[in-house]
Amino acid sequence: MAYNKHYFNLQPRLITLPFALLLLSACAGLPVRGSVGMQSIETRVDSEVARYYLGNYLAGEHSDAALDERIDSVYQSANGALPDRFELKQLSDEFSVDFAALYLADQIDRIPINRRFRRAFDQAYEYARKAFPEGRVSLSKDYEVLVVPTYLYKRFFSVGADMAVPRAALKKAGLPYYFVETQDDGAVEANADVVAAAIRSRAQSGRRLIILSASKSGPEVALALTKLGPAETRHVASWINAMGALQGTPLVDDRLFPDMEIFMGKVDVAGTDSMATPLSRRRFDSFRIPEHILVVNYFGIPVVGSVSFLARTSYLPLRKYGPNDGTVLLADMIFPDGVTLTELGSDHFMGRKPLDIVTVALAITVINWLEHPDSEMVRGPEAGSAEIRTR
Repeated sequence: MAYNKHYFNLQPRLITLPFALLLLSACAGLPVRGSVGMQSIETRVDSEVARYYLGNYLAGEHSDAALDERIDSVYQSANGALPDRFELKQLSDEFSVDFAALYLADQIDRIPINRRFRRAFDQAYEYARKAFPEGRVSLSKDYEVLVVPTYLYKRFFSVGADMAVPRAALKKAGLPYYFVETQDDGAVEANADVVAAAIRSRAQSGRRLIILSASKSGPEVALALTKLGPAETRHVASWINAMGALQGTPLVDDRLFPDMEIFMGKVDVAGTDSMATPLSRRRFDSFRIPEHILVVNYFGIPVVGSVSFLARTSYLPLRKYGPNDGTVLLADMIFPDGVTLTELGSDHFMGRKPLDIVTVALAITVINWLEHPDSEMVRGPEAGSAEIRTR
């Protein structure tokens, strides 16, 4: 890794600030334990209303009539629809940022297809957690995976930008994968053309294609699929949109991205600018993913007490916009009409569960979902060929 001459002068300041923020936040917030749908968490939250909501309201223990009425009105006005970034900002201002994040998690869980996918994933995860370390997972050879790395993956590999752990997990599980060599600091539009060419190249493989993207590569894949359209994506079965920065990030707008060149050397400004929210939101409005492709939105929903060291220095300034994962606003990671799976308490770096087990569990879940769309999976003797129980 190449450092410029200013690095060593700036290093103490760059290190001191994150540690100071971490120490301040470690004691901040109110302790609470609770569940949102099928996920439980013990953490700290940013307000009494968020503590009550997680610890009491969602558990059916309604002991504050005035607050219960306010929360009830939020659900009544939503009428089952997921809140967008504007609504989440309003809830953040009216209640708190953590309340808005937890409310989004609950609304996602209330959608029947999301609950069914959650159950299937949890079963697959428990199976993979025991079987994968022992080499007992064997995934279907009828599928292959196209892995698209994220921003600065050739230089920021220490935090998983190169998708090394998922790639190793897929290899161990026997599922063929192909790595897309995008420009690591390139613009979304340029990399979308590279991704589109990679998708085309797998059309004659004889296997169904699952695309796995993360963060900045999310909009690159979405744009590629839009450009290719139904005719050139018949072989594409699913797209796993992990922590997708589909509508950009305010970190670019506010110039809050770390000075990457201090650590990484020269960075193409076009790549960073392509993640600004005005451009990204216009691009998002143009996305047209072919209907036959199963889209799985996968991301974390943190609260103030669960944000990791890596995400904290960007999570805190982004709170003025509402719930975020330390890089992207939560609502901006969801592609409409897809299935949405969240990890309560995780941030953009998804460090609460072993990434290799998560990767294998996602692959198992997606394959079984595609093969048996009206059924639910129960753990079988081998992953990818699990027994199926019809609902």
